[in-house]
Amino acid sequence: MTNEYSIWLLPSTADTARLHNSIALLSGHLGGPVFAPHVTIQGDISTDLAPLSHLLERLAACQAPLRWRVDGVESSEHFFRCLYLRLALSPAFGLMQQATQAITRTASGLSPFPHVSLAYGEPQPQIAGLLEPLAEQFEGQELVFDQLALCRSSKNVPIDQWCILESHSLSPA
Repeated sequence: MTNEYSIWLLPSTADTARLHNSIALLSGHLGGPVFAPHVTIQGDISTDLAPLSHLLERLAACQAPLRWRVDGVESSEHFFRCLYLRLALSPAFGLMQQATQAITRTASGLSPFPHVSLAYGEPQPQIAGLLEPLAEQFEGQELVFDQLALCRSSKNVPIDQWCILESHSLSPA
């Protein structure tokens, strides 16, 4: 069993329910896996858990919940960004990535931009027809992320085996 980890931001309870419903519906429509809604700070991390756990505690203690505007609905050929919500740029996201990279000592697995995936999979022609209805549903909306999580997940761990190992509430400012 491979030990590879990710650091995620998790949405608020209300936003989790809304995003999970969309992910489940799209999974049924596109035939992809169902997964927990999240924003990846860094994935595919192969290091000891202790420094990652300590990092999460430190980051959560000094970071207020993030409120992100959905800037658009996009698709790509990348398996984990097959269909996603692009979020507005956030200095806090960049700072969390820098702190994580200082512990992992690699840029590998850093998310290229803040986003919430709605579907994983290979590109499919029907995705183009989903962009506009999803944009009407999400674009301009605000999503709140109030938990920081350490997860057992990576491109080498089967999605149905992904799990949250620990999470910490972000402290209010």
